[in-house]
Amino acid sequence: MRFLLLALLLASPLCFAKTVVIVQSYHLDYKWDADYIEAVRSVLDDKHDIHVFELDTKRLAKPEWPQKVAEVQQAIAGLDPDVAILGDDNAFSLMADHLVARQVPVVFLGVNGGPAQHPTLTHPLVTGILERPFFAESIRHLRKVLRQKERFLVLMDDSPTMRNAVTEYFGDKREATIYGSSLDIVLTNDRDTWLETVLAAHETYDAVVLGTHHTIRHQDGRYAEPRELLKEAFYRSQLPLFSFWDIFVGEEQSIGGFTISAYQEGLTAARLATLILNGVRPGQIPQLKSLSGHYVYSRSGLDHWNLDLSVLIASQAIFFE
Repeated sequence: MRFLLLALLLASPLCFAKTVVIVQSYHLDYKWDADYIEAVRSVLDDKHDIHVFELDTKRLAKPEWPQKVAEVQQAIAGLDPDVAILGDDNAFSLMADHLVARQVPVVFLGVNGGPAQHPTLTHPLVTGILERPFFAESIRHLRKVLRQKERFLVLMDDSPTMRNAVTEYFGDKREATIYGSSLDIVLTNDRDTWLETVLAAHETYDAVVLGTHHTIRHQDGRYAEPRELLKEAFYRSQLPLFSFWDIFVGEEQSIGGFTISAYQEGLTAARLATLILNGVRPGQIPQLKSLSGHYVYSRSGLDHWNLDLSVLIASQAIFFE
């Protein structure tokens, strides 16, 4: 009888609205955030009262973070939420301790660090999805796409998200071999270094695979707008640009690849939050890793770099534009 009641509880719709807060590490104009929030709303919006807060940590300088965090904490305290969804490492590191201390259950997504970076991941009020770029799967896929496929440059900003992702998979190494192809990994927050690395890549590599590029600044400290940075790389690079994330695929951006979907991560986070709102304790819900990638391509990008996909790959891909 106990198991039957639990099954009915999980399967049945909720009878009354509850309060859900979403705390973004970044901002709503950032496509990753926009996509996962859209997914969360598609699951929860018609049943619950949802409040969204931006920490804006890609654009705000680090000394400004504490004031922003204090503002968000104060706003959330007045809502007394039933569950909080935290997007990405900065939101987790800045908000999770505060929330669990107030006995607010936490669902996270997009977190690249493990318990060493985020001890609160092991708290019984916490569950979620650990974001893990598909390094091996991406390189294996690109070896099928490219004619020349021996050396890849992996280029990322030097953000906590990218440092954690690279360190978990590669340790301290910044050179690796995957499926017979050599990888060099470069992380930088300097705009000139990032762009010069892209432009010189053809001298050594066969393709560039991009991570995030949203904490990059000019030497005078000005924020480098990610879309403009990628647009300049698109037109000036002599090598095709691929991506680990679908949010960087499209016109005047990267060609595509085997990518993580923010929307899918948001759907999973919303479903975990639904379990909690239905009475399941977070500690009873196993933490997950990014469940599945998908093949995403830009038609204009393929044309720009004169690349053709095989019939099999094209039949499995989602095309933008």
